Amino acid sequence: MPQIMCPNCGKTINLENRKKIDFNLIKRATRKEPRTFTELLHITKLSRKTLSLRLKELCEKVTLVKDAGKYRLNGGSEFENTNGNLAKGFSKAFRDRRIKTGLMLVALLICYSTSGYVLARFFASPPQPTKINPGPVILGKFAMALDVSNVNDLYAWQAVITFNSSELKVIETTPGGFLDGEYPFFVNATDVNDGVLLLGCTLYGDVPGIDGSGRLAELVFGYFTQDY
Repeated sequence: MPQIMCPNCGKTINLENRKKIDFNLIKRATRKEPRTFTELLHITKLSRKTLSLRLKELCEKVTLVKDAGKYRLNGGSEFENTNGNLAKGFSKAFRDRRIKTGLMLVALLICYSTSGYVLARFFASPPQPTKINPGPVILGKFAMALDVSNVNDLYAWQAVITFNSSELKVIETTPGGFLDGEYPFFVNATDVNDGVLLLGCTLYGDVPGIDGSGRLAELVFGYFTQDY
């Protein structure tokens, strides 16, 4: 797009910028009171053809309203005017050498800090997922029974069972029907030692012990190897 330099402010102007400048001239001229085409022609110093085109476009955008042969600024466009004034103020500020130097330093600092962050993120190795050791895979299960024979007056019992923990794992323990005990009167523990299962059960209250034979507990083991 062809560009020209303004002889007054040194600003580079292309066709799009020129149109915006023309629009601002017309809006400033109609801000306080409605203006006729002739008045706008003298105020804006635009050519008759250019002014006619700009007025037509502003009326199509409803930025201007033509009423009784005069053009007035539409009330809904005050925000645009305010933006224009702010832009003009910023433009003046940027022409100040001290302000321009300060803004350039701030921009450089932001660029350096941002580029450093991007490089750090780029060169940093991605976080590795935490590997959880699932332990040995249980290949199958088997059940065992703990029975008692020909006892007299059995009120409580306890048993210690040892096993190879590298090959077996206790899956489940349930009380048998001989003492018919439930928690907390039937207990089991595998944390006393590696490869040790502690079992026990008791009656409670002022009751007599049980005589005879029966099942004290049933156990289920899982195995990690076929030749356990």
